[in-house]
Amino acid sequence: MKKILAIVVLGLLYSCSNAENNRMKMIEKCADKEMDYESVKLSIKEKIQEYEYREAFGGCENFLKKNPETFKAYYILKK
Repeated sequence: MKKILAIVVLGLLYSCSNAENNRMKMIEKCADKEMDYESVKLSIKEKIQEYEYREAFGGCENFLKKNPETFKAYYILKK
């Protein structure tokens, strides 16, 4: 029983961390589109150093929080 509980807890921890990573990737994709960085091969750490990119990233983060379905339809489903 303890082993099953441990497996369930580890599974939940993994899924939570995976969801947060997925959320970050969605916001990064949005900011990349807003800044026309889709073809730029920089890491998020490098891109976030620029003030304009940080502003776009913050705007995308707020948009995702306020309107998650609209955000996904516009930035994720749109090709």
